[in-house]
Amino acid sequence: MDKNNSYDEKLSEARSLASQLGMFAEENDIPKDLWDSLEKKIYDYYKVSCDR
Repeated sequence: MDKNNSYDEKLSEARSLASQLGMFAEENDIPKDLWDSLEKKIYDYYKVSCDR
């Protein structure tokens, strides 16, 4: 498997999960600092950068 392709797949998965959980956090009034911390953990788990 191509290393770059694998990174892109991980990044896509991390973004998808972060997006879904972000909607949940917004709907349930999760504090922004808590959500930011969780989002960072998601990207760390997938070992990708969350550049925006």
